[in-house]
Amino acid sequence: APVQPATKLIAMRKAMTFIHGTVLLVVIILLLTSGCTSLVVKPLLDPLTLSLQRQTDLELLQDGAPSLLLILDGLLIRDPDNRQLLMAATKAYGAYATTLYESGNIERAAAISTKARDYGIRLLKQLPGLANLGSHPFSSVAEALKNIPAGQVGPLFWGAYGWATWAQYQAGAPAAMADLPLIELIMLRVVELDESYYYGGAHIFLGAYYASRPQMYGGKPEASRSHFERALALNRRGFLLTQVSYAQTYARMVFDRDLYLELLTEVLEQPLTETEMASSNKLAKSMAEKLLSRIDDYF
Repeated sequence: APVQPATKLIAMRKAMTFIHGTVLLVVIILLLTSGCTSLVVKPLLDPLTLSLQRQTDLELLQDGAPSLLLILDGLLIRDPDNRQLLMAATKAYGAYATTLYESGNIERAAAISTKARDYGIRLLKQLPGLANLGSHPFSSVAEALKNIPAGQVGPLFWGAYGWATWAQYQAGAPAAMADLPLIELIMLRVVELDESYYYGGAHIFLGAYYASRPQMYGGKPEASRSHFERALALNRRGFLLTQVSYAQTYARMVFDRDLYLELLTEVLEQPLTETEMASSNKLAKSMAEKLLSRIDDYF
């Protein structure tokens, strides 16, 4: 029987995918064996990162993530102190853990988040005064953070992000809870250095952290609301995970059904545009739908 045009098209796409994958693998092998990863990592990762950030097919991202993670692991074996690679790996493992969790694969998310933490802590340990982060007392870390300049805000934020991702998915394990005050301290320093970094990401973390427990047990509802509102102002309400986190933590903590409904409805009504926030905003919309469907369970 003659081959149908649609079948030919599918076969051609598969062939092209194989060719592209082969080229990528050749490039990666050359990088790993040439010893020049530090010279080409940024030009290679920057367009790839931008492409992933603009992707709105979350299933495609989740399916393709393991390959990217393996590549990053391999590059870091060759060049373990490369800051660009550590930042990329921390972001990638953190994002993958989040998508796994939201798709219901909770145990896998917890396991994957361990790599986000490990790479994040390695990133933090490169900063001045934090080389012995795990063994230094709290007061020593607080003093060291004062001396970290604004130019280091990227590694500082993403290092704390990777660590916080792990803590979030450990189901209240004592070791994770014990680390949270230190992560909080780092995020507070990020706010001091550049509060707008990554759409006000440090404010989002602090807002969620202060709303993570009732006021009688140490929660800080007013501080939480202040941080969320500041993040919304900084990202002009365009980074939709802000509203989702605000609803999921603060609104539920203070039993404000109207705010919860308002924030999540706002997320669903905002158009999805092809920007660097596209993949995050697509995830936010998916989360908002689930949270709205359970509104009567919470209020």
